Amino acid sequence: MKRIALLAVFAVVLAPQAFGGPWIKSLATAQKAAKEKQRLIFVDLFADWCGWCHRAEQEVFPSEAFQKATDDMVLLRLNTEDGGEGTNLSRNFGVTSLPTFLILTPDMMVAGIVRGYAPPVEFAKTVVDTRAKYQEFVQRAAKEPTDPQQRLDLAREYRVRNGFAQSESRLKKLIGAQVPMTVRDDAYYELALSQLLQKKYDDSMKTLRKFASIQTKGDAYERSRLLVGDVYIQQGNFEKAVAEYRNFKINFPNSALIKNVDMVLPQLERQIRTK
Repeated sequence: MKRIALLAVFAVVLAPQAFGGPWIKSLATAQKAAKEKQRLIFVDLFADWCGWCHRAEQEVFPSEAFQKATDDMVLLRLNTEDGGEGTNLSRNFGVTSLPTFLILTPDMMVAGIVRGYAPPVEFAKTVVDTRAKYQEFVQRAAKEPTDPQQRLDLAREYRVRNGFAQSESRLKKLIGAQVPMTVRDDAYYELALSQLLQKKYDDSMKTLRKFASIQTKGDAYERSRLLVGDVYIQQGNFEKAVAEYRNFKINFPNSALIKNVDMVLPQLERQIRTK
C-alpha cells in the first residue's frame, strides 16, 4: 500500500515535466527546429492572468487528441507580457485577445490562427481543419494562376498570411503588366499596404506617389490617399496625417470612406493640441 502511494506521488511530480518537455520557449530555437525538420510551429500565446490559457494548459495540451493533431509540429509557448519575444510576436500578429494560438511556417508566415478555448477533441479538430485549409492554399499557390484577378487574390492572401515577399513579387509583376485597370489599381494599393505593414515607409510612399501619377479616381485610389495618412501616423507625423485627412474630406466629399476619416481625425487633432 505504501509503495502504491509512493508511485502515485512520483507520477504527480513527473507528469508536469513530461508534459513540459516538448514545448520550446525560444522563438529562434523553434524556428531552427522547424526549418531542420520542415515542420510547422504551433505557438501558444498566453498570459499569467488568462484563466482560459491555464485551462487549455491543464485540459487540452495533455490530451491524446491534441498531441495527435500536433505530433509533427514544433511546439512553442510564449508569454505575451514577457517584454520580449512573446510581447513582440503578439504585437506583430495583431493578437488582441487570449488565448490565441498561431500556426506558423518556419519563416513566420501564418498557416492559421486559432482563437479561444475549446474542449480537447473540438480544439484538436480545429487545428486539423486549419492545417487542411493551409494545405489547400499551398496547392493553389503552387499552380500560380494566369488570370489577373486570381493572381491579385493570391498576392492578397499571401499578404494576409504575412508572406510579404511572396505577395510583393506578384504585385510588382501585376502593376507592370497589361492587366485590367481595376486589377492594376488594387495591386498598387496592396503593394503600398504590404510595404507599410513591414514598416518600409519610404517604399510605401514611393509606391503611393507612383500610383497617384497614373490614377486620380476610383475606390483603390481613395483608399490609397487614406494610406498616405496611415504612413504619416506610423512615422509619428500627426500634422501631415491631419492635413491629408482634411484634404480627403474636401476632395472626396461623397466617399464611403469619409466615416473612417471622421473617426480618426478628431483623435489626431486632440493629440496635436495636447502636445
